[in-house]
Amino acid sequence: MPSTTSALRSVRLGQLLDADVPLGPLGDIHLTCHTPSSGKGKLHGDPGCSMLRSSHATQLMQVALREAVHKWCSNCRWPIPADSPLLAFVSAVAAVTDLKSASEPSPDTDFDETEELDAASALATGEYPQQECRATDDDTDECDQEAWDRFEQARLIRERHHDHWRYLHGYMLESGEAVAAFPWLHPWAAPLQEALAAAIERERSALADLLRPSALLETAVVPFLSEPELTPRPGFAGLGADAERILRRTWSSWQDKAARSWTALEDDDFAASSVLYDAFGRRRKGRDEAFAALDALVADWIVLARKMVAEHSNAPRQLVAIKIPAVEQDATYGHRRDPLSPWEAGLIATYQVAAIWPAGAAALLLPHLIAERLLMSTPGSMSVTRLDLEESGLPVNELLSHWVTADDAHKEL
Repeated sequence: MPSTTSALRSVRLGQLLDADVPLGPLGDIHLTCHTPSSGKGKLHGDPGCSMLRSSHATQLMQVALREAVHKWCSNCRWPIPADSPLLAFVSAVAAVTDLKSASEPSPDTDFDETEELDAASALATGEYPQQECRATDDDTDECDQEAWDRFEQARLIRERHHDHWRYLHGYMLESGEAVAAFPWLHPWAAPLQEALAAAIERERSALADLLRPSALLETAVVPFLSEPELTPRPGFAGLGADAERILRRTWSSWQDKAARSWTALEDDDFAASSVLYDAFGRRRKGRDEAFAALDALVADWIVLARKMVAEHSNAPRQLVAIKIPAVEQDATYGHRRDPLSPWEAGLIATYQVAAIWPAGAAALLLPHLIAERLLMSTPGSMSVTRLDLEESGLPVNELLSHWVTADDAHKEL
């Protein structure tokens, strides 16, 4: 096996390369093998293998990979040069093989139909119960705990579907990269990728059932809202001379949180109220009046957003292609970071009309305002473009495939 370095990697080839894995041109690579002098029995990578010790005599021989794959010992490790293409190939095969377990049902999303339907019913009304909590004599709130538990469970179900959906994306993208690097793996990998694509679709559909399209649409306009007039109202007297500065912080905090959320705008008010909590600290004077005034202020912002949505309600939908990035792993601390905001994940789950999952590509039929925002403020981790069905005359799946090919070619330049 040609090599330009003396560094070796010890690999259990027999556990990673089954006889049904197509080897392509790498099948001609020769391995150094140990075998009984009779020439019969398994091929071994380690002369000290316990299965080889029973032989009175052994011999060393060079065997082509395509021949060795049918005879090798599954327990042995073979020393492979670090610069050998075989190492990258073995990693690619492992990435595809992992799809078998990834496609199996996950206990994290194993909810019965009744639980799923109840979660959808609850979240269709908002993130939290609609009834008000009642104040008690000891200055605490009395709430319907059963209702709050129901909504908490609904949010948990949605979070589990989202996380598993994104988790499966990562497996699929790795397998897509593996097949792109070694194209002869495609016939072997295709059934495994199809099974995982079906699992991804199940999770996407389950997530979409727990989202509100109206909330995604209203969120789309939040970054386009101009900063409102923030002259302090009488209710903010308790903030003193810092009132205007604090109100600007409440606006900035609310706009940032609401722009990334998949929930209704009313459910993002904590981002603004938390600024007031910090500003008042333990002070009570003027606190209740300030929070009441803030509620009215946030309600005004929501009215502005919905007015903008209404102004574009008749605009035609747009077909958009998007490359979906995988969840990133922090190499230092091991933390996972999702490049997609909840809003971006939500609109992909809700408006997808076609997908090529090994390439991480999807076609979305989006309301006008969502499409405009996505095209104008595309995150660096995503590729986004409009697709024109009328001009191309192609079906959506074929048009998406052409775009994926062109986008990949552009990135290689």
